Amino acid sequence: MVFILTQTSPTLNGGLPRKRPVSTRRAQKSEATRLEILEAAGKIIGKYGYAGCSIARVTAKAKISHGAFYLHFSSQKDMFNQVLPTLGAEMLKMIADAIVDVRDISELEQRGLEANFAYLTKHPYIYRVLSEAELFAPEAFHAYHDDLAHGYARSLRRSRPNDLGSDDEYETLATMLIGARTYLLMRYGVTNHVIKPLPPGKLEAYLKFVADGINGYMASR
Repeated sequence: MVFILTQTSPTLNGGLPRKRPVSTRRAQKSEATRLEILEAAGKIIGKYGYAGCSIARVTAKAKISHGAFYLHFSSQKDMFNQVLPTLGAEMLKMIADAIVDVRDISELEQRGLEANFAYLTKHPYIYRVLSEAELFAPEAFHAYHDDLAHGYARSLRRSRPNDLGSDDEYETLATMLIGARTYLLMRYGVTNHVIKPLPPGKLEAYLKFVADGINGYMASR
C-alpha cells in the first residue's frame, strides 16, 4: 500500500502523537468528492450565476452534508477560486488533445475551435463559469487566462517550426486570437446560455483571417 497523507493517532506509551497513514484509495476518494462538488458548483453557476451558487445549493446537488463540504473547502470563496481552474483545465486538455499533432495554422485553429465548441456544447455551464469569474473569482480568472495564453502561444509556435519570432510576439498573437474567439462565441454561438457551433460562413471567415493575418504578419517582419 502506498501512503501519501497522514492523520494524528492517539499517543503510544506516553510519547508524541504518531501519524496514522491514509491510503491512496482514501485520498483518491477524497479527490473524487472534491471534483463532484466543483462539478455541482459549475452547474449551479451555469443556471443561477455565481451570486446564486450557495453552499446549500451545492451540497444538495452533490448530495453531501455541509460538514463534508468543509472538509474540502474553507469557504464559498475558496470553492469559487477552484471552480474555474479545475473545470477549465478539463476543457483545455480536450483542446490540447485535438491539436497535439497539428503543424498547419489553419488546421490548428479549426481543430481547436471545434474542440472548444464541442466541449462547451456538452458542458454549457462552463460558459457562465468563464464569463462571470472575472468578477467573482478574479485571481482564478487571471491565472486561467495566463495559462490559456501560454498554451495557445506554444501551439502557434509549434505550427511554425522555422519561425524565430519571440515568445512575447506569440503570446500577443495568442491573446488577440483568444479575444476574437471569445467575441465570436458571444455574438454567434450563445443563446440563453445554450451553446451552438459557429455558422459555417463565420467559421470560414475567422479561419481565413487567422491564417492570412498571421502569415502576413510574420512575412512583414
